[in-house]
Amino acid sequence: MKYAVLILALFLGQGITAQTPKSKPTPAKKPAAQKPRTTSSPLTEKDQFAKASAHELAADRIAALEKFVTAFPQSENRQAAADLIGSSRALMAEEKLLSGNAAEAVALFKKVVDEAPLPIPNELFNESISKIPSMLFRHGERAASFEIAKLIESKVENNSAHLLELASFYVNIENGSEAMRVAAKAAAKDPTSAAVYRTLALAHRINFDVDAAANAYAKALELEPASSSSRRGLAEMKRALGKSDEAATLYRDLLAKNEADVPARTGLVLALFDSGKRDEAESEMATALQRAPSNFVLLAGAAYWYASRGIGEKAVELAEKALAIEPRYVWSHIALGRGLMARGKPVPAEQVLVRARAHGNFPTLEYEIASARLASGFFRDAVEDLSKQFTLTDGGVKTNLGGRVAHVEKTLADLVAFERKASIFTPVAADTVEASETLRALLELDKLATATAAANDAEIAVAVDAFVKGADKMKVHRQIYAAGLLLQKRVAVGKALELTKAATGNSDTGLDVADPGAAVMASELYESRVTAFRKGEYLLVPEVPRQTLSAILRGRIEELTGWAFYQQGNFPDAVIRLRRSISVMPDKSAWWRSSMWRLGSALASDGKDAEALHAYIESYKTDKPDFGKYAIVESLYLKINGTTDGLEAKIGAERVAAMPISSPIAPAPEAPAAASTSEVVQPAAVATPEAGPIDVKPEPLKPTSETIVETRPTEVSPSPLQVPVKTEPVSPTVWEVEAKKEPRPLPTENKTEVGAEPRPVEASVAATSEKAATTADKPAIVVERKAVPKPLFEPIIITIPSNRPARIVPEKKNTTAGEKDGAVKAAISSGDARPRVIDGQDVTTDEPTPCQVALSQDNVSLINGGGSVGILVNLDAPGDIKTLAAISSSPKDVEVILEPEIGGVPDRRLYVIRSTSAALGVYQIAFVAPCGKKDLIVTVR
Repeated sequence: MKYAVLILALFLGQGITAQTPKSKPTPAKKPAAQKPRTTSSPLTEKDQFAKASAHELAADRIAALEKFVTAFPQSENRQAAADLIGSSRALMAEEKLLSGNAAEAVALFKKVVDEAPLPIPNELFNESISKIPSMLFRHGERAASFEIAKLIESKVENNSAHLLELASFYVNIENGSEAMRVAAKAAAKDPTSAAVYRTLALAHRINFDVDAAANAYAKALELEPASSSSRRGLAEMKRALGKSDEAATLYRDLLAKNEADVPARTGLVLALFDSGKRDEAESEMATALQRAPSNFVLLAGAAYWYASRGIGEKAVELAEKALAIEPRYVWSHIALGRGLMARGKPVPAEQVLVRARAHGNFPTLEYEIASARLASGFFRDAVEDLSKQFTLTDGGVKTNLGGRVAHVEKTLADLVAFERKASIFTPVAADTVEASETLRALLELDKLATATAAANDAEIAVAVDAFVKGADKMKVHRQIYAAGLLLQKRVAVGKALELTKAATGNSDTGLDVADPGAAVMASELYESRVTAFRKGEYLLVPEVPRQTLSAILRGRIEELTGWAFYQQGNFPDAVIRLRRSISVMPDKSAWWRSSMWRLGSALASDGKDAEALHAYIESYKTDKPDFGKYAIVESLYLKINGTTDGLEAKIGAERVAAMPISSPIAPAPEAPAAASTSEVVQPAAVATPEAGPIDVKPEPLKPTSETIVETRPTEVSPSPLQVPVKTEPVSPTVWEVEAKKEPRPLPTENKTEVGAEPRPVEASVAATSEKAATTADKPAIVVERKAVPKPLFEPIIITIPSNRPARIVPEKKNTTAGEKDGAVKAAISSGDARPRVIDGQDVTTDEPTPCQVALSQDNVSLINGGGSVGILVNLDAPGDIKTLAAISSSPKDVEVILEPEIGGVPDRRLYVIRSTSAALGVYQIAFVAPCGKKDLIVTVR
């Protein structure tokens, strides 16, 4: 046969040579006829297992291995096949989790655990099963991670090592209670394991139980005397408990074994400081910093020690060095803040501490911020933020330590001490007992004064006395704040009058405080400060001459005294005191306008209608337009003159509201703010007016000249626990909103350096007395904004910019009409261009202009039950931002609130995202416009 094929080929070859090359045909090949058949023996069991295991795709590998197990149920490779099936399923589940298919991923993970053999082989457990809870938790599937962790626990209850791995998962996510429970199980199975007791010690520490942690470390060291980690842990707990000498001995033992042990040398230096051996500590610190110049933990710890002893200069120096090395370490910010307070600079201290919110959110930080505000005179700011983290109970104060562990102590100082001791192991606080008690009294006073039910005046008086007690120079400011609060809430008016009388004559003393400008002008700065904080800015307190501050302070005392008389119905004395206030207040200032308006109320109630009208007009025409106040002015003018003719000329056309009052407004009770410029006081009933307009001018008041002083910005640098385990980064819980005078450039023009640290910059100059004339919820008020009187001072606002890298926008390509039609159809089929309902209207776009909805952050983290964050939303292409809709996946747990438009830029909006319940979990906010959409992931913890 072989020769026949060859002869045929030669014959054909001769025929082919007689033809031209172009017509040469291709001979057909018959490989099957050329090669002999071969037979192969069946694959052995071992070969089939190897072949099934060699599949590259996890799905193929699982199918082949399952077929193998069915074919060879008694195979010696059966266990290996089962292990490989489990690890392959885990790999598939991880891929689904990364692709966003969480439901299928969770189902596969559960199947891996359910079908795992008992006992679970170490390799399968260590390489696959033990990693499942952490993986789910990192991707936001918290409930599933806990569920599977419980399932794993039920399968490894007899394996101490596996239980220890599970306990480590709970430690990593700072769930101390579960970590202690599982570690205790492991200890019961293997009471001789030092590793179990070290894990148990960590669990106690993250639950802020320093005593129990010390006992566990001592047990671990007893079981394993050579363990450096057990010895170091015990030394840290000894420091936290104030046993500094014992801690120093343990640290020296560690250094004797290893001189390069940086944590041990750091601990030794700080233990020497705590023992009062300052000279030796400073010598050792110099040596330690020579060996490790970037040891920011040592610098921050030493800075806090100096601050706690009132050595502010040294504290500031070391804390600034620590922040230059690692700006994200919150305790460096706290040490710097305390150092500045020790130097008598509470306002810059507040600025430093507010910046720290970008890197942490726990009760001690809010306590430190409140302490700086208390020392500055920002009492309202202090109590509002403090009350978000601390609540009063019967005889104590409650908070969630670390945002997780509910705890109650008698005092604020005792409560926050747990976080300090468990975090930086420092037994002595940098605050004072007096300041802590004053903050607690402020909480108590605010609680009683703002209670919905009628508060007992006697109880309020006790809280007031606790708040204002002492002989320090800030006392007069506390008296004024307390009096203003009582009068605003219309409670304990007699006590308020008592406070103003006690404050009279002490105004000069009140100007000798650390920052008199902040203390005197705190009430008027409040709204501007709140607005600045919401935009990620910080409002610098303007410098005002002492003479002007003295006038404001004396005028405030007289105003509050007069208003107390007014609320008691003593109108003649109220008029006298309010005239005194106006005579000393800086002319046309916010405080002058407030006193003038209240004088109008007192005069109207005393039957002096014409004089009341003049006072109302004088206050209103120099203030911002306000419909409520305008209604009162118009009503009284109409009563006196019988017509509103001439009113516009008196108050200015730009201040006339669009809805005139056709009939007089009856008198009504009023609850004034302490020095609010927006309070509305209804006039008392007036007599029948005479014909013709009347304009009675009382005796001219003696104004005080105003002084405008340019302010200068102050340059400052930007989980309480420092557990040596893996933790997930926490998104900042502060506002990260850009604010500039000019419209924000497109992202392609943004040249922000990646990783650059935030720096304070001057952003805008705004009068604190200015507010928007109209708002979305008051459409009936139409006011044309024209010239506005210059305020007493012009505070400077500095921006706290985000250090996020610039976002890169892909270059746009020109598309043909056909491509565009195809893109639009695809968008419609996917739902991107379907009709939406926005503000109650259907919005349908057949061919939407493509745009990108851009968020200042794609992921945020909030504390449950009130935590909030600001999100700036932009449209990166021409589009109407007003068509943007924000939709929460669970409005009852996470709400989204639109703030008024900012910056005058039409393509930008500011939204507030707030946790409204105690529920934990991961939620989604969808920002949808007809031309595009973007999702925000919100983790509530």
